[in-house]
Amino acid sequence: MQKENTKSQTDNIIENIAHQWRQPLSQINATVSLIDKLLYEKNIEDPEIEAKLQEIERLTKYMSNTIDDFKNSLDKTEKKVQLKEILHSAIETVRVSFEDTNIVLKSDIEYEFKKEFHINELQQIIIILLNNAKDALLERNIFKGFVKIHLYVNNSNYSIDICDNAGGITKSVMAKLFEPYYTTKHTSEGTGIGLYMARKIIKEKYNGSLEVKNIGEGSCFSIKLQRDKK
Repeated sequence: MQKENTKSQTDNIIENIAHQWRQPLSQINATVSLIDKLLYEKNIEDPEIEAKLQEIERLTKYMSNTIDDFKNSLDKTEKKVQLKEILHSAIETVRVSFEDTNIVLKSDIEYEFKKEFHINELQQIIIILLNNAKDALLERNIFKGFVKIHLYVNNSNYSIDICDNAGGITKSVMAKLFEPYYTTKHTSEGTGIGLYMARKIIKEKYNGSLEVKNIGEGSCFSIKLQRDKK
């Protein structure tokens, strides 16, 4: 009964998020179409502008698909793949935005593990963590900013670390980081949903954990996923 109540609460949260995101996404796409029409009417051809408009459309499509993934994945039989494939796919999704902002994305994930994982939520969680690290570097204008993702085996767990050199997280922020709706960003830039939902899914679906700590010149988010018992 408790599991059913928990699942119902999660479904309600995801449904509310989906409802809040759908309208602005539609407005963004409508605005892109209007800009494209105006450029055509004024006979303006600019490859750079066209590329940026296409990137906006690609990102809004990705966000829309993310909503569907979170809504359907709890009740849907998902494709299972190697952790390595999930991480490579997440990296490919954010690659262009990292290149555009001159932030180096490093990876150390050349491992083959026997266990496979559902791709949908886990990939979205990795993307959330990568983008959060990138945003912190941009906000603080870090010179030679980088984000590193590392996959390894640690005792009874598969561990995924996503670390940056953005200067770390204050104790006051770290204490609230995983609370629902808490965000350090302006309200127009984020809702605080990401990390709360990420930890909730890692714990409830994967029986794992998501933690954060300061290390070196920045912070490091660590996902622990249980290995199969021999």
